[in-house]
Amino acid sequence: MSKFKDALYPLGAALGLLVIWQGSVYVFSIPDYLLPGPILVIGEIFSRWSFLLDHALVTLYETGVGFGAAILFAIPISVAVVWWKPVEKTVMPFMVFLQTIPKIAVAPLFIIWFGFGYFPKMLTSFLLAYFPIVIELITGLRDIEPEVLDLSKSMSAKPLQTFIKIRIPNSLPYMFNGLKLGALLALVGAVIGEFLGSSKGLGFLVIYANDRLDTTLLFADLVVLLLLGKLTFSVVEWVERYAISWHVVMREKEKIMFST
Repeated sequence: MSKFKDALYPLGAALGLLVIWQGSVYVFSIPDYLLPGPILVIGEIFSRWSFLLDHALVTLYETGVGFGAAILFAIPISVAVVWWKPVEKTVMPFMVFLQTIPKIAVAPLFIIWFGFGYFPKMLTSFLLAYFPIVIELITGLRDIEPEVLDLSKSMSAKPLQTFIKIRIPNSLPYMFNGLKLGALLALVGAVIGEFLGSSKGLGFLVIYANDRLDTTLLFADLVVLLLLGKLTFSVVEWVERYAISWHVVMREKEKIMFST
Protein backbone atom coordinates (compact mmCIF):
# COMPACT_ATOMS: atom_id res chain seq x y z
CA MET A 1 0.00 0.00 0.00
CA SER A 2 2.87 2.33 0.84
CA LYS A 3 4.54 1.62 -2.51
CA PHE A 4 1.25 2.34 -4.28
CA LYS A 5 0.97 5.70 -2.51
CA ASP A 6 4.53 6.58 -3.48
CA ALA A 7 3.76 5.79 -7.12
CA LEU A 8 0.82 8.21 -7.07
CA TYR A 9 3.12 11.24 -6.75
CA PRO A 10 5.00 10.88 -10.07
CA LEU A 11 1.85 9.55 -11.76
CA GLY A 12 -0.14 12.57 -10.64
CA ALA A 13 2.62 14.94 -11.74
CA ALA A 14 2.78 13.26 -15.17
CA LEU A 15 -0.98 13.45 -15.64
CA GLY A 16 -0.95 17.10 -14.59
CA LEU A 17 1.73 17.91 -17.18
CA LEU A 18 -0.24 16.09 -19.88
CA VAL A 19 -3.37 18.06 -19.02
CA ILE A 20 -1.45 21.36 -19.13
CA TRP A 21 0.17 20.36 -22.43
CA GLN A 22 -3.13 19.37 -24.06
CA GLY A 23 -4.89 22.45 -22.65
CA SER A 24 -2.18 24.80 -23.93
CA VAL A 25 -2.38 23.31 -27.43
CA TYR A 26 -6.16 23.72 -27.44
CA VAL A 27 -6.35 27.19 -25.85
CA PHE A 28 -3.60 28.77 -27.96
CA SER A 29 -4.56 26.87 -31.14
CA ILE A 30 -1.01 25.64 -31.68
CA PRO A 31 -0.76 23.80 -35.02
CA ASP A 32 0.21 20.15 -34.94
CA TYR A 33 3.37 20.67 -36.96
CA LEU A 34 4.70 22.94 -34.17
CA LEU A 35 3.45 21.13 -31.08
CA PRO A 36 1.10 18.13 -31.32
CA GLY A 37 -1.02 17.44 -28.27
CA PRO A 38 -0.48 14.35 -26.12
CA ILE A 39 -3.66 12.75 -27.48
CA LEU A 40 -2.26 12.96 -31.01
CA VAL A 41 1.15 11.66 -29.87
CA ILE A 42 -0.39 8.71 -28.02
CA GLY A 43 -2.49 7.94 -31.08
CA GLU A 44 0.68 7.98 -33.21
CA ILE A 45 2.38 5.54 -30.82
CA PHE A 46 -0.54 3.09 -30.99
CA SER A 47 -0.98 3.39 -34.75
CA ARG A 48 2.74 2.84 -35.46
CA TRP A 49 3.70 0.69 -32.50
CA SER A 50 5.24 -2.05 -34.64
CA PHE A 51 7.41 0.47 -36.51
CA LEU A 52 8.52 2.12 -33.26
CA LEU A 53 9.12 -1.22 -31.57
CA ASP A 54 11.47 -2.39 -34.35
CA HIS A 55 13.63 0.72 -33.94
CA ALA A 56 13.43 0.56 -30.13
CA LEU A 57 14.74 -3.03 -30.11
CA VAL A 58 17.76 -1.96 -32.17
CA THR A 59 18.59 0.84 -29.74
CA LEU A 60 17.99 -1.46 -26.77
CA TYR A 61 20.37 -4.05 -28.23
CA GLU A 62 23.13 -1.48 -28.78
CA THR A 63 22.59 -0.09 -25.29
CA GLY A 64 22.63 -3.51 -23.66
CA VAL A 65 25.87 -4.62 -25.35
CA GLY A 66 27.60 -1.28 -24.64
CA PHE A 67 26.45 -1.32 -21.02
CA GLY A 68 27.48 -4.96 -20.56
CA ALA A 69 30.93 -4.22 -21.97
CA ALA A 70 31.23 -1.23 -19.63
CA ILE A 71 30.49 -3.47 -16.62
CA LEU A 72 32.98 -6.12 -17.73
CA PHE A 73 35.62 -3.43 -18.17
CA ALA A 74 34.88 -1.33 -15.08
CA ILE A 75 34.88 -4.03 -12.39
CA PRO A 76 38.38 -5.51 -12.96
CA ILE A 77 39.90 -2.08 -13.67
CA SER A 78 38.46 -0.66 -10.44
CA VAL A 79 39.71 -3.61 -8.41
CA ALA A 80 43.17 -3.32 -9.99
CA VAL A 81 43.32 0.43 -9.31
CA VAL A 82 42.51 -0.03 -5.62
CA TRP A 83 44.66 -3.13 -5.16
CA TRP A 84 47.82 -1.95 -6.93
CA LYS A 85 49.06 1.66 -6.91
CA PRO A 86 51.05 1.50 -10.19
CA VAL A 87 47.82 0.62 -12.03
CA GLU A 88 46.14 3.73 -10.62
CA LYS A 89 49.05 5.95 -11.66
CA THR A 90 49.04 4.45 -15.15
CA VAL A 91 45.37 3.91 -15.95
CA MET A 92 43.46 6.70 -14.20
CA PRO A 93 45.01 9.67 -16.07
CA PHE A 94 44.36 7.86 -19.35
CA MET A 95 40.68 7.21 -18.48
CA VAL A 96 40.15 10.79 -17.32
CA PHE A 97 41.73 12.04 -20.54
CA LEU A 98 39.38 9.86 -22.62
CA GLN A 99 36.39 11.08 -20.63
CA THR A 100 37.18 14.75 -21.26
CA ILE A 101 36.91 14.24 -25.03
CA PRO A 102 33.32 14.93 -26.19
CA LYS A 103 31.96 11.64 -27.50
CA ILE A 104 29.93 13.37 -30.17
CA ALA A 105 33.24 14.64 -31.57
CA VAL A 106 34.85 11.20 -31.84
CA ALA A 107 31.74 9.25 -32.85
CA PRO A 108 32.14 10.25 -36.54
CA LEU A 109 35.59 8.63 -36.46
CA PHE A 110 34.00 5.36 -35.35
CA ILE A 111 31.67 5.55 -38.35
CA ILE A 112 34.66 6.06 -40.67
CA TRP A 113 36.68 3.26 -39.07
CA PHE A 114 33.97 0.66 -38.43
CA GLY A 115 31.17 1.54 -40.86
CA PHE A 116 27.46 1.99 -40.26
CA GLY A 117 26.75 -1.25 -38.39
CA TYR A 118 26.07 -1.89 -34.72
CA PHE A 119 29.65 -1.73 -33.47
CA PRO A 120 30.22 2.08 -33.60
CA LYS A 121 27.02 2.65 -31.59
CA MET A 122 28.02 0.02 -29.04
CA LEU A 123 31.47 1.57 -28.74
CA THR A 124 30.02 5.05 -28.14
CA SER A 125 27.61 3.55 -25.61
CA PHE A 126 30.49 1.82 -23.83
CA LEU A 127 32.64 4.97 -23.70
CA LEU A 128 29.86 6.96 -22.06
CA ALA A 129 28.86 4.24 -19.59
CA TYR A 130 32.10 2.91 -18.13
CA PHE A 131 33.44 6.01 -16.37
CA PRO A 132 30.73 6.56 -13.70
CA ILE A 133 30.84 2.84 -12.87
CA VAL A 134 34.62 2.94 -12.42
CA ILE A 135 34.57 6.10 -10.28
CA GLU A 136 31.74 4.92 -8.02
CA LEU A 137 33.25 1.47 -7.56
CA ILE A 138 36.69 2.85 -6.72
CA THR A 139 35.09 5.20 -4.20
CA GLY A 140 33.18 2.34 -2.60
CA LEU A 141 36.25 0.11 -2.38
CA ARG A 142 38.20 2.86 -0.65
CA ASP A 143 35.52 4.40 1.56
CA ILE A 144 36.19 2.20 4.58
CA GLU A 145 36.30 3.41 8.17
CA PRO A 146 39.92 3.21 9.45
CA GLU A 147 38.67 1.51 12.59
CA VAL A 148 37.26 -1.36 10.51
CA LEU A 149 40.60 -1.87 8.77
CA ASP A 150 42.40 -1.75 12.11
CA LEU A 151 40.01 -4.37 13.47
CA SER A 152 40.68 -6.66 10.53
CA LYS A 153 44.44 -6.32 11.07
CA SER A 154 44.04 -7.06 14.78
CA MET A 155 42.24 -10.27 13.81
CA SER A 156 45.18 -11.23 11.53
CA ALA A 157 43.11 -10.93 8.36
CA LYS A 158 45.16 -11.13 5.19
CA PRO A 159 44.89 -8.32 2.60
CA LEU A 160 42.88 -10.56 0.25
CA GLN A 161 40.47 -11.49 3.04
CA THR A 162 40.02 -7.83 3.96
CA PHE A 163 39.38 -6.98 0.32
CA ILE A 164 36.79 -9.74 -0.19
CA LYS A 165 34.98 -9.54 3.15
CA ILE A 166 35.11 -5.79 3.81
CA ARG A 167 35.92 -3.71 0.77
CA ILE A 168 33.76 -5.52 -1.80
CA PRO A 169 30.53 -5.63 0.30
CA ASN A 170 31.03 -1.97 1.21
CA SER A 171 31.43 -1.01 -2.46
CA LEU A 172 28.19 -2.58 -3.74
CA PRO A 173 25.82 0.38 -3.09
CA TYR A 174 28.34 2.68 -4.78
CA MET A 175 28.63 0.28 -7.70
CA PHE A 176 24.87 0.19 -8.21
CA ASN A 177 24.74 3.99 -8.17
CA GLY A 178 27.32 3.95 -10.94
CA LEU A 179 25.39 1.25 -12.81
CA LYS A 180 22.17 3.26 -12.75
CA LEU A 181 23.91 6.32 -14.16
CA GLY A 182 25.90 4.18 -16.59
CA ALA A 183 22.72 2.52 -17.93
CA LEU A 184 21.24 5.91 -18.81
CA LEU A 185 24.49 7.12 -20.37
CA ALA A 186 24.75 3.90 -22.38
CA LEU A 187 21.36 4.71 -23.92
CA VAL A 188 22.52 8.26 -24.68
CA GLY A 189 25.66 6.88 -26.33
CA ALA A 190 23.68 4.53 -28.54
CA VAL A 191 21.39 7.36 -29.66
CA ILE A 192 24.37 9.64 -30.38
CA GLY A 193 25.88 6.93 -32.58
CA GLU A 194 22.58 6.54 -34.43
CA PHE A 195 22.38 10.29 -35.00
CA LEU A 196 25.65 10.27 -36.90
CA GLY A 197 25.20 7.26 -39.12
CA SER A 198 22.48 4.64 -39.05
CA SER A 199 19.51 3.27 -40.94
CA LYS A 200 17.60 2.07 -37.87
CA GLY A 201 17.19 2.81 -34.20
CA LEU A 202 15.42 5.52 -32.22
CA GLY A 203 18.26 7.99 -32.86
CA PHE A 204 17.91 7.44 -36.59
CA LEU A 205 14.15 7.90 -36.23
CA VAL A 206 14.68 11.37 -34.73
CA ILE A 207 16.64 12.41 -37.83
CA TYR A 208 14.10 10.69 -40.09
CA ALA A 209 11.14 12.51 -38.52
CA ASN A 210 12.99 15.84 -38.43
CA ASP A 211 13.89 15.68 -42.13
CA ARG A 212 10.22 15.11 -42.98
CA LEU A 213 8.96 17.72 -40.48
CA ASP A 214 6.86 14.97 -38.91
CA THR A 215 6.62 16.50 -35.44
CA THR A 216 4.06 13.95 -34.21
CA LEU A 217 6.36 11.04 -35.05
CA LEU A 218 9.27 12.92 -33.46
CA PHE A 219 7.36 13.33 -30.19
CA ALA A 220 6.26 9.67 -30.30
CA ASP A 221 9.91 8.67 -30.72
CA LEU A 222 10.93 10.84 -27.77
CA VAL A 223 8.24 9.23 -25.60
CA VAL A 224 9.55 5.76 -26.51
CA LEU A 225 13.09 6.91 -25.67
CA LEU A 226 11.85 8.18 -22.31
CA LEU A 227 10.19 4.83 -21.58
CA LEU A 228 13.32 2.96 -22.66
CA GLY A 229 15.44 5.06 -20.29
CA LYS A 230 13.03 4.37 -17.45
CA LEU A 231 13.12 0.65 -18.27
CA THR A 232 16.92 0.42 -18.16
CA PHE A 233 17.08 2.38 -14.90
CA SER A 234 14.34 0.26 -13.30
CA VAL A 235 16.02 -3.02 -14.27
CA VAL A 236 19.25 -1.98 -12.51
CA GLU A 237 17.23 -0.75 -9.53
CA TRP A 238 15.36 -4.07 -9.34
CA VAL A 239 18.65 -6.03 -9.42
CA GLU A 240 20.03 -3.76 -6.67
CA ARG A 241 17.01 -4.33 -4.47
CA TYR A 242 17.51 -8.11 -4.49
CA ALA A 243 21.30 -8.27 -4.81
CA ILE A 244 22.07 -6.20 -1.71
CA SER A 245 18.85 -6.44 0.28
CA TRP A 246 21.04 -7.26 3.29
CA HIS A 247 23.01 -4.01 3.08
CA VAL A 248 22.37 -1.18 5.52
CA VAL A 249 21.69 1.23 2.63
CA MET A 250 18.77 -0.91 1.41
CA ARG A 251 17.46 -1.41 4.95
CA GLU A 252 17.43 2.35 5.47
CA LYS A 253 15.51 2.77 2.21
CA GLU A 254 12.94 0.24 3.38
CA LYS A 255 12.54 2.11 6.69
CA ILE A 256 11.98 5.38 4.85
CA MET A 257 9.54 3.73 2.44
CA PHE A 258 7.42 2.13 5.16
CA SER A 259 7.45 5.17 7.41
CA THR A 260 5.93 7.51 4.81
